[in-house]
Amino acid sequence: MPYRIGEFAQLGGVSPKTLRHYEKMGLLRPAAVDARTRYRCYAARQLRDLASILALRDLGLSLPEIRAFLARSGTTSDRRSLLLGLRRNTHRVIEKAMQSLNYIDAILDQFDNQPDAWACTIPVIVKHVPAIRVASVRVELEVYDELQVQRFERELFGSLPSDSIGRIHGVLWRRCTDSDSLEAEPFTEICRELPRRSFYDLKELPPVKAACAFSSTEEVAAEQVYAAIRSWMSTRGFALGGQKREIYLDHMLEIQFPLKSIPQER
Repeated sequence: MPYRIGEFAQLGGVSPKTLRHYEKMGLLRPAAVDARTRYRCYAARQLRDLASILALRDLGLSLPEIRAFLARSGTTSDRRSLLLGLRRNTHRVIEKAMQSLNYIDAILDQFDNQPDAWACTIPVIVKHVPAIRVASVRVELEVYDELQVQRFERELFGSLPSDSIGRIHGVLWRRCTDSDSLEAEPFTEICRELPRRSFYDLKELPPVKAACAFSSTEEVAAEQVYAAIRSWMSTRGFALGGQKREIYLDHMLEIQFPLKSIPQER
């Protein structure tokens, strides 16, 4: 006995609108369409087909992937490949959820000791930072020396034509593992081609996915932000993936830590 679309939708636990969409996607076509009224009719055997679609959707496959999975021309290898891709995506979702859970637990630990902990929490965000063409100069420091870094910054700006300097400028930082010294690299965005000079380097900072937070320019405040980003990375399972970047924003700093994921043990 054929079922009208409303009856079939109720039996299958979906809406008529969903059935029309599945028909449009080529997933589940009516068993028959009345030539005069254009009413769609479905057969009872199609309930199993509908259940297969819904089960695969709940696993996380998209409708085009479900169509490929159920296609008569699809091979066992094709279906296995789709399921393996779904498994990898699910693992990534679980890892991200565990990172979020660890971070929430860390904040809750702060609340146990400090009821207004959120007001003192430094928010860390993740964003994709585009590539940027810069002129820079390197200086090696035995200890952090803001005045020396500022001197090199002034010399860098003084060596560049004013019409070549862009809006973005800051400092790259890295620890030299062989000498345990600190390398600062003041830089500025350049907005046109420049001749190479012995005083400065011309290069492109690569695009990065970075953990970012904002600070005042005071040294103590910046150190707190550095500590907050390190803690965030530790609880989220990230390692440093490049030179730390400080970007000057008027009287504020944006501190960026390029990220790389730590491989998870299976």
